[in-house]
Amino acid sequence: MIPVQKMPITDQVVEKIKASIIDGTYKEHAKLPSEQALCIELNVSRSTIREAFRVLKTMGYVELKPGRGAFVSSATGYELMNVRDWFRENAPRLKDFIEVREAIETLAVKIAIEKGSPEEYKKVNMISSQFLKALDANDVAAMAHLDETFHETIVNMTHNSLLININNLVSKEFKKYRSISFAVRANAESALESHKLIVDSLMRRDTAAATESMVYHLHRVVIDMESLINE
Repeated sequence: MIPVQKMPITDQVVEKIKASIIDGTYKEHAKLPSEQALCIELNVSRSTIREAFRVLKTMGYVELKPGRGAFVSSATGYELMNVRDWFRENAPRLKDFIEVREAIETLAVKIAIEKGSPEEYKKVNMISSQFLKALDANDVAAMAHLDETFHETIVNMTHNSLLININNLVSKEFKKYRSISFAVRANAESALESHKLIVDSLMRRDTAAATESMVYHLHRVVIDMESLINE
């Protein structure tokens, strides 16, 4: 049996601090506890707290003030207008990444069908199911993590070290996009739909359909982004 997908420690810390911001434990514009205090409270390292603060900043919940610490910037994260402005500013660069991802991931699904193990097929299907649960819970951090894991798992199914290393480099640059994009529910729903098509094609070992589904998915990313920008 495949174990339940575990969320990294940093993501767990992000969710705990975010929940405390949303429920009002930490008020808007208030200073958050120090890194040391949170390390003790959550039993994690200082580097984990710092990374969690960076993620929360990306999500629009926290403002980092040099020499002063972390402050609550919003109890709702990014508002739609802020997300739209970010996409407008970063659209050209994101489109470049999508072109590279299309080259990498269409090749990956072809090889994955040939080389993927039964356990890996089960894992990618399970991740898609977990994404649905995260969407139902409106858990943006979990959706971002699961989306990254979904694509990473497919590439890892190729067992091609060069392809895996290239994908890792691209994936790191795409982290901020995922966190911001899934703050818009329509984008998350679109991703879920595409994931299901990809999983179905993989399960049927249908190379043509898997390739087509991956291209559709990545094109939808661009369409969703442009739709939001032009609203």
